Amino acid sequence: MNKYSALISDFLHNCGDADKGFVNDTEWWIVNGSVKVQIFLTSLEEDAELIVAANLFRYARSNPELNEYVLKLNGTFKLKGVSFGIRNKHLVLNFVRPVLGLDPEELEWMIACIAIIADEYDDYLLNEFSIA
Repeated sequence: MNKYSALISDFLHNCGDADKGFVNDTEWWIVNGSVKVQIFLTSLEEDAELIVAANLFRYARSNPELNEYVLKLNGTFKLKGVSFGIRNKHLVLNFVRPVLGLDPEELEWMIACIAIIADEYDDYLLNEFSIA
């Protein structure tokens, strides 16, 4: 465990009764409402990156209209640095940054952004683009 791993573990420990879990020294999760936010360190080295992500829904078959919509949203101020992507046949939201200089307030902000934006868009996208 390094100082960034400890920072994340301490943050989650202080989240009270929230549904949360520790997978290993580089992976954790916390549930906020209907959203499970996953937190990863790419390594325990000083040059590691922090990834905060949430699966929105299963996305096994591509929908060109949905792809265009979310790609246009990526990089806008509306997403606050969060971006849509596809991972393991799921539409995901993620936030990636180097760990250098990470503090508890920024970690909390990143997790909150992912949770709030995922909660806002999951049902909307399913309904708007008729994803079954």
